[in-house]
Amino acid sequence: MTTEFVALEGKTRGYRFLTAVLAVIAVAGFVSFIISYLQGHQLFGSNNVIPWGMPIVLTIYLIGLSAGSLILSSLTYVFGREKYRPIARMAVFLAIVLIFGAMLSIAIDLGRPEKFWRLFMFFYMNNMKSMFAINGILYGGYFIISLIYLGIIFSGSQRASRITGIIAVGWAVLVHMGTGAIFGFIAAREAWFSPVKPLEFLAAALTSGVALLIVAVTLTLVLSGRELKKDVVASLGRLLTYFIVILLILIIVDKLTHLYSPHREATLYMLTGQYSWMFWGLQIGLGVIIPLAILLTPKFNKKIGWVVAAAVSVVIGVFFERYYLVIPGAAYPQHYYPGKIEGVWGATGSFALTPAEMVLSVGIIAFLVFIFIMGLKYLELLPPREPAKEAVKEGEEEAEPADNTTDIGEGQQGNDEK
Repeated sequence: MTTEFVALEGKTRGYRFLTAVLAVIAVAGFVSFIISYLQGHQLFGSNNVIPWGMPIVLTIYLIGLSAGSLILSSLTYVFGREKYRPIARMAVFLAIVLIFGAMLSIAIDLGRPEKFWRLFMFFYMNNMKSMFAINGILYGGYFIISLIYLGIIFSGSQRASRITGIIAVGWAVLVHMGTGAIFGFIAAREAWFSPVKPLEFLAAALTSGVALLIVAVTLTLVLSGRELKKDVVASLGRLLTYFIVILLILIIVDKLTHLYSPHREATLYMLTGQYSWMFWGLQIGLGVIIPLAILLTPKFNKKIGWVVAAAVSVVIGVFFERYYLVIPGAAYPQHYYPGKIEGVWGATGSFALTPAEMVLSVGIIAFLVFIFIMGLKYLELLPPREPAKEAVKEGEEEAEPADNTTDIGEGQQGNDEK
């Protein structure tokens, strides 16, 4: 089965307005980056106790979204699930955009982004005993493999797409498990150190990836006037349910493992301390309880609006899961601080989001959305729009079908012409 794909024209007022707004926000983020580059990371909220801030939060969040989205594309190109074919190309391109955003965030956090090329020196100029160096190789390789994968998909070769898809999916699994290992293998941080972390990160990637894909596909198809098939959204909703349950099980195992350890103070601080509301209210509440309540209710789980609402809740919840891991996870004091430290020895760290950090983060997100919708315009990523079925009156010629090339902002205009 071959599905024709088309691109957007990108000529409507809505499309132009959206790209203009995103471009302005992205430029504001770039200006914030330039200021932080000239004045240093002192403009950010990170400090000696909490060394990582929003750039690292965005990095691991975007990596998870990308890996999850790419893995889901394998449902068509590897496993032959044809009903997902209309959205499979979009999933691969979205994965490429997201991993590019993750690498951009890493470059910003380096402080010297002009030396970013060193991360691409595979096995050369790299300390292979460092998880950071290993993940640099994984990220660079993943980006290159994803580009090749999309190119082969455009070529139309099903056999080559399947082979490349298997490689890409396997590499995506390594990418996110490797990201989890960055945290799980840090023995000095009690709240992070865990052999379960790579698996938990992979489950979070699948969960957030399918959730974002539901949101992105729904918005793109609806705004471009294309048919949004309820069975596809409902099927993705069922996948999302399974992934949420798996993620919840791994979270419980991780917390119980830490609580069983004699060094459980950091975990108790995370679960009951000043940041505990973030875990219970945002990570568990938005990321697990609310979406499961929607997706396990027969009245809601077959309606597109409710499935999208559950997906949005998951996307937000997993973001705060990343934030909660990076910042509150580093706030609990280590047993020993080498060199100069801030505050009283043994005091918990504090972190305050700064305007420069917030503008930079929002600018990165806007820039990625801008790239995505420009890709919709210049690449054939979308299924063709269904021809409007005109009523043929007696003595009149049948109306010509609508053009396949449509635009964001046209909405359901074509579907309403009946």
